Amino acid sequence: MYLIKRWPRALFLSVLLQTAWSALPAHADEFDTLRTRWQTRANGGSANPADTDVANQIAVGTSNAQANWNTLLTGAARSALWADLGDWSKSATITGSYTRLATMAAAWASPNSALYHNTALGNDIVAGLDWLNQHYYQAALAASYDNWWDWQIGTPQALNNAIAAVYPLLTAAQIDAYLAAIDRFMPDPTLRTNPNGTLSTTVETGANRLDKALVAVLRGVLGKSSARIAQGRDAISQALLYVTSGDGFYADSSFVQHTNIPYIGGYGPVLLSDIARLFYLLNGSSWSVTDPNAANAYAWAMQSFRPFIYNGAMMDMGRGRSISRQFSDDHSTGRSVIGAMAELAQGLPASQAAPLKAVLKGWMQRDTSFGNSYFAPTPTATPGVYAGVSVYDLGLLKDILNDSAITPAAETTGAAVFPSTDRVIQRESGYAYALSLFSNRMSAFEFGNGENAKPWWTGMGMSYLYNADLTQYGDDYWPTVDARRLAGTTTDHSGSGTPAAWKNSGNPRNTVGAAALNGRYAAVAFDFASANVTGSTLSGKKAWFLFGDRSVALGAGIASSGGASVETIVENRKLNSAGDNALTVNGAAKPTSAGWSESMNAVSWAHLAGSVAGSDIGYYFPDAPAVSGLRESRSGAWSDINTGGSTASVSNNYLSLALQHGANPTAGVYSYVLLPNRSAAQTAAYAAAPTVSVLERSTSASAAADSALGLTGAVFWNDASKTVSQAGQPLLTSDRKAVMVMQQNGTDLQISVADPTQANTAGINVEINRSAGALVMADPGVTIVQLSPTIKFKVATSGSAGKSYAARFTLNTIKTLAPVADAYVRDGTYAATNYGATTSMVLKKDSAGYYRKGFLKFDLSAVSGTVDSARLVLSTSAIGQTTAMTTNLMLANTDSWTETALNWNNAPGSGTLLASWSAPALNTAVQADITGAVSATLAGDKVMSLVLDLDSNYGSNGWVEYATRENGNSALRPQLIITTH
Repeated sequence: MYLIKRWPRALFLSVLLQTAWSALPAHADEFDTLRTRWQTRANGGSANPADTDVANQIAVGTSNAQANWNTLLTGAARSALWADLGDWSKSATITGSYTRLATMAAAWASPNSALYHNTALGNDIVAGLDWLNQHYYQAALAASYDNWWDWQIGTPQALNNAIAAVYPLLTAAQIDAYLAAIDRFMPDPTLRTNPNGTLSTTVETGANRLDKALVAVLRGVLGKSSARIAQGRDAISQALLYVTSGDGFYADSSFVQHTNIPYIGGYGPVLLSDIARLFYLLNGSSWSVTDPNAANAYAWAMQSFRPFIYNGAMMDMGRGRSISRQFSDDHSTGRSVIGAMAELAQGLPASQAAPLKAVLKGWMQRDTSFGNSYFAPTPTATPGVYAGVSVYDLGLLKDILNDSAITPAAETTGAAVFPSTDRVIQRESGYAYALSLFSNRMSAFEFGNGENAKPWWTGMGMSYLYNADLTQYGDDYWPTVDARRLAGTTTDHSGSGTPAAWKNSGNPRNTVGAAALNGRYAAVAFDFASANVTGSTLSGKKAWFLFGDRSVALGAGIASSGGASVETIVENRKLNSAGDNALTVNGAAKPTSAGWSESMNAVSWAHLAGSVAGSDIGYYFPDAPAVSGLRESRSGAWSDINTGGSTASVSNNYLSLALQHGANPTAGVYSYVLLPNRSAAQTAAYAAAPTVSVLERSTSASAAADSALGLTGAVFWNDASKTVSQAGQPLLTSDRKAVMVMQQNGTDLQISVADPTQANTAGINVEINRSAGALVMADPGVTIVQLSPTIKFKVATSGSAGKSYAARFTLNTIKTLAPVADAYVRDGTYAATNYGATTSMVLKKDSAGYYRKGFLKFDLSAVSGTVDSARLVLSTSAIGQTTAMTTNLMLANTDSWTETALNWNNAPGSGTLLASWSAPALNTAVQADITGAVSATLAGDKVMSLVLDLDSNYGSNGWVEYATRENGNSALRPQLIITTH
């Protein structure tokens, strides 16, 4: 679904080069041209200042600059530039001070600002830059301290922007001094700098590398250093490559930063913005980006970012510790990514720019979370200071919105799997369902810099449901939600205190992954233990089967010895402001007042009304378990999860549904099906006639099927041969830990298999209890062993990194025939009695008068083609003893008998022995292979009669009854299953 055809790299670069400087005026040298180009961007580019939104954003910039200027300390004896930024033991004080000066400088340089070229403002900005250079950010400083990021990225970024803005006011000596400080702390964008100024061996990667590359390029432009510009440009190349470990983009479209954190929504936007700005600045100059991998940026936009953005919101499960930032929610982050993508689109070939702009237009039109205007300024952590889309990006986005030739793209549908970051997303019409997992490869969360203080369960199976309720995960969600009862998790409510900063909280278990079929459906495996996250003993095996608009969740092996009560949280949804969203359970309305709680028995279905139209949710419970409901009002403060957050109390209302496993469970299980966007009536109708069935829920395998879609999903939890059955018949077998999703539509069968451990070097042997006539396709790495009588193949998983391997088969035609006649006969005084209407055939070999035999007749005239297999399926409906009794199956000598006239006296004799078996347990099926007999019959009169007889006298209780075609239980009736090609 997310595969994007890449544009030829040479043409991509050619178009980028043509976007450069055709409209720029002549300057003294190329460095001046670059500097002017950068400042033109900072001033808003071609954005129309008469546009209301543009004018508002310009006014915000001016207001922010004025607020900073109003509070700037200017006295000769000052010890800080701002009273609230005076703790110089914190490196963030330096970055914050330069950032405020850069804001003031931007307003001074903008022709549309009321502060444009204000002499007093210009003087104060330059004086502030001099003061910081003299006291704190200077080349002569012996050692940096606190956070390396401030010294090498945050401060030099702000300083570069300030220099570019007030460049006309600065002397050469001032510029040299400022840039010398940057050289002191960031001499090489590819390596981390030690506090003493020497280069460490830490190689910069991902967003950090591109941040520093941009710093180096701008420092080179401002200092007219070709070598520094080239150094920054060349540092880009490493970040353009796909990686197989560590930070960066992976072939499966995952993005990682900080070694083991999924960060497509955190550091990803930074990287994308850097790429767009570097292309803007350099391409068409003497330092153009000529790396052929530059074309990867478009693939990242469409394959890595697009799946994680829904109706303009960047999913929180990709934002890391950013979720704890009060003024940076999912929609504001999404808007910043959309702005960066608009910049990127400026340099793309038309065939790539057009679909990207269509996606952006769709997101902007659907995202109404910003109120009256998508471009409304938003508050920041500093009271009275606002942010928003930059004027330059705003102009680009306005152009897209106003271009009638661009048709907005709808949200995609299907399933996307990201094995390298343990993330899975299912998209259907009107919603997106997302799973946040962790493994021995990915940490459950990141805590650092005082950010994200209650993260324990965010990566341990949390599920997100995005729909028309655009602000579900905004409006103070994170400081108010119960952090130990997140939707989708199986929890013992552990997690307390302050987490260890920058710790890798990995999963001791590695069976975490998913298989996707045609980008449409998926099966997900999550074997977890919480020891490294919360320190508890809780563990379990959780599986999800994403079957279109039905998301099936199964749990097994849930165990804990800590004494705490364990529960699986089916839902924990933020409600409307009144908290009165209707909850209906089995057709009965539940109380809507806060404080309601109830343990509801035998729940078949439940329905929660959404806060807005298009956000209703249905729930189906196959086991009709007891479900705990809770409606509550919760309060908290942003400072509870981020030391930089407000201490003001905020509140929200929540409704949770949970399945209880009790204290110290040893083998807890659960099953539920999520049905988004269904009304209560639709949910009730589904529960009355469900298409989903649970095939197995154990510590050996978890499996489910959907009859409406012909889908089966299975997770095999152990490295041992295991078969999943359906309707009492074997279906899927694996000899190793594996995750599979299979779909059968008539004679078309497709299957996808993945190694969730990403550690299997031996491969996975798979058997499907189907007979195929032909292989349609198989991915490289799939070796077909046989097509018939069952399908067998092997998947070479070594080095697969969790990817899905697909195969497709044309099945042989399967005919399932019922007997046209069946009956049993009895000797002695009953020899003339007909038993053709009974619900079972009685077999017993005893003394005269007690001997009974069974007969079946099948009409094979509807069968055509070559027979691959033929199986007679019989089920016991009663049995006399548990001692083994052998049943013989033989051909009858004639087919002339009828069901209504057959008796002992006229019954045909028996001929060739076809099969024998020991009578199975009550209500259990047995299968007999009679392929040869069926083939021979098809070559003759196409009517086959069979005789059933016990091989010995087993005494008075030595009898077996097999169900007949008249049996009331259709599952027990005889069948002849014939596979042909």
